Amino acid sequence: MGRTLKMYLAAVLGVVILLVFIDMSRTKPTDWTPSYSLDYKNPLDLYVFNHEVDKIIPKERLKRVTVTPFEYLRENSAKSNFLIITPNVYDQVDSTLLKEVSEGSTLWMSGENFIKSLTDTLKLEYTDVDPNSSLKGLDSLKMTLSIRNWKYDYYYLHPVFNTYAFVKMDSSITTILGKTETPDEVASPNFIRVRFGKGSIYLHNQPEVFSNVAMLSENSSADYVAHILSYIPTDKPLVWFVKDQTTDPGEPVNESALSGLFRYPALRMSWLLFIYGMLLYLLFNAKRRQRVVPVIKPLRNTTVEFVQTIGNLYFQEGHTPSIVEKKIIYFLDRIRFRYYLDTSKLDDSFAEKLQSKSGKDRALIDSILHFINEFEKKRFAIQVDFVKLNHLIEEFWKDDNK
Repeated sequence: MGRTLKMYLAAVLGVVILLVFIDMSRTKPTDWTPSYSLDYKNPLDLYVFNHEVDKIIPKERLKRVTVTPFEYLRENSAKSNFLIITPNVYDQVDSTLLKEVSEGSTLWMSGENFIKSLTDTLKLEYTDVDPNSSLKGLDSLKMTLSIRNWKYDYYYLHPVFNTYAFVKMDSSITTILGKTETPDEVASPNFIRVRFGKGSIYLHNQPEVFSNVAMLSENSSADYVAHILSYIPTDKPLVWFVKDQTTDPGEPVNESALSGLFRYPALRMSWLLFIYGMLLYLLFNAKRRQRVVPVIKPLRNTTVEFVQTIGNLYFQEGHTPSIVEKKIIYFLDRIRFRYYLDTSKLDDSFAEKLQSKSGKDRALIDSILHFINEFEKKRFAIQVDFVKLNHLIEEFWKDDNK
């Protein structure tokens, strides 16, 4: 593990510890999100009710399912009664479920929002009795039941979230079982029973009575809940639809390590920070550590080196005449290329032409030509001769190399 990675991991760990420490030391805000989850203990979750429901409905009769009614009824043909407790029942009630109820089952629902197609089917008018939202500012709302042994009792719901009520109904098929009452003693039905074919549909519009805050308050809603659920017949098993309200229909809820992390904001942020940080590290590190591209050196011009090598070889072997001969050949070749002169006869005429075109000293030209002609006669030279020739040629080309 590289030093950079160690420093990065240490920094992330330090941030995680700091976030956890800050989260543990600060006052945690209360989460009033109406999720109605069976797994969590926030005020508007159903954790307490989920663990206490066996005292109201025997465990062998109650079955929790995490699919929609349509999916359940498609796979199960046995007759059952049905329970739904959630603020929004839009995706719960469909024609398949209503058909099952019409054949003799019972549907018991507690929710705040009922789809209009359902209320129209049941000949109900469900509307807000407090359009000015004055009731929502109340500390509590009085709730009563028409059941005989609760006729003179009541329950105060706190806080108030829903001010809707069943204001109109078909009395031939509908029975009022409970009401809410404002401080000025205005009562509105909030719990009714509607006969539907051979079965019955119970509608209750204050699901807050099942929440943790209601069940654990000093004025507990447990007795009220027990009485409103007592209307569910005991002749059939009870199916409780808890889709999106739990990860496990059994008891107790078995949470994974990650679900525990994501329940707490600080741990969730720390985990996400770690994941995103590692992704960024891998992204940038991958760009920086690309495959090493080999350095390809350009081809070297070895012409000069070759000439030097050949020269050294001749010099070391003592072949001075050969070196002088090649020096003369190179000189004459350069004369031909530079001044366009015929070098086959090196006489006075050639000397005059060369002096005219090159502008060099005539005495220098004559010395070079004399050396070349003498060498051609003798075909012999020593090192002193080579040095002399080299000096003369360099003198000739001196101004041209500037």
